[in-house]
Amino acid sequence: MIPDRLLKILRSCEIDQTSHFPPTEIYNEGWMLRLVLDAVQTLGLRGHPFWFTDEAKWYSEALLSSPFRPRSRSDKLAEGFTNADGVIGHFEFGASTKSGLRLNGDATQFVVVEAKMFSNLSSGTTNARVFDQAARNVACIAEAISQSGRSLNDFDRLGFFVLAPALEKRSHRNTNLESCIDPNSIKLAVGNRIQSYEQSGRDEANQMRDWERNWFLPLVDKLVASNGLKVLSWEDCIEAISAADEDVGAELGRFYQRCLTYSPQRQL
Repeated sequence: MIPDRLLKILRSCEIDQTSHFPPTEIYNEGWMLRLVLDAVQTLGLRGHPFWFTDEAKWYSEALLSSPFRPRSRSDKLAEGFTNADGVIGHFEFGASTKSGLRLNGDATQFVVVEAKMFSNLSSGTTNARVFDQAARNVACIAEAISQSGRSLNDFDRLGFFVLAPALEKRSHRNTNLESCIDPNSIKLAVGNRIQSYEQSGRDEANQMRDWERNWFLPLVDKLVASNGLKVLSWEDCIEAISAADEDVGAELGRFYQRCLTYSPQRQL
């Protein structure tokens, strides 16, 4: 049970005299995404990109396993888990953690959402400078499916979406969201990532090419064919929710405006 005292502290964040933490701890893309996912699920918005199929659920801050995970502690080409702002579908976690996601044996939906308010997609990782955030997420989706025992044809809904302000509301002109989520860009980034293993003479490079051919490339093609790879706007999501429930939509609209008001900086 959430203590009333905690709720009181949370509500005080906008009052200068009583605030104990920055308002951006609440008014940010993470909490905005949780509110949107909860509204879409509760209202049952069929046809929406985030529409929930039967028995699907959502979770935020899940860690997705990478196809380029370390083979040793000193593996200089590898990377750890990818943090997913939001996931929708049929999945579970390890018994001792709520982070390592794996798909259910009968899963038919798996959608990953990256939420942005003022920042671009990251351009790379420590060990792969040009392996951008969109390519990493799509690669992790392919890896999760390949490890699930399911085929791509078993899934009714697959997607990777970036949720951000409408283009005209982004304060920085050098936005990279649309360019990074381009399917050719994603394919090139993963292909180059595997090439780095080939150039280093790594034994697993052939297995990675098999994975690319059998899982990753067909996934990208399926995402494109099903309109499951795109940038969505907060504004359009709020409008869709408002059409189903005006009060809920208005509440989300007010929260979104507070997020914009308390922007720590506008980098996008």
